[in-house]
Amino acid sequence: MSDAALIQAHQAGDGDAIAELMVRHRPALMGMLTNRVGREAEDLYQETWVRVSRSIDNYDERGSFKAWLFQIARRLIIDHYRRSGTQIRLVQNPEATTPSSIDLRHPDQLLMAADVHRVFEAVVSTLDAPTAEVVRMRLYDGLSFKQIAEHQNTPINTALSRMHRALKRIRQALLDEKLIDIGRQK
Repeated sequence: MSDAALIQAHQAGDGDAIAELMVRHRPALMGMLTNRVGREAEDLYQETWVRVSRSIDNYDERGSFKAWLFQIARRLIIDHYRRSGTQIRLVQNPEATTPSSIDLRHPDQLLMAADVHRVFEAVVSTLDAPTAEVVRMRLYDGLSFKQIAEHQNTPINTALSRMHRALKRIRQALLDEKLIDIGRQK
């Protein structure tokens, strides 16, 4: 029986349908959770299914059930790290301005990277052209602020100011989307 058929069976009152979904998706879901949170994987696994059971009656098939399930788990992982005070780091060190590498072997990091990229590009697309150019030259091309200022034929402080304003807007957008938490640092 497909996931869609099991969901329909559950919505029609079949109490065993959710249990079948749990058995079917346990290996992949527990693997992802164990990889990300270790010993607390079982707790997050249970909480994922609690959330699924609360909202499965409203589930619509815009995507696969597995993708929806993993999205719920990913959000719980983010909440878990927030509660524990762990910060999602987007730079390698406080002095750096370029994004750190993301270990793409972990599905949740790949999803997080896609979310961060989406928000980043959305913000950059709303910036005025000279400011967007500073951001792209600095982060994508790796140019120094001196080189950027020369390219734009402006004082270096103008390039620095543009970058500062852009980073504030990007940071706020990432906070609004709950992709970073700057409140608690270790």
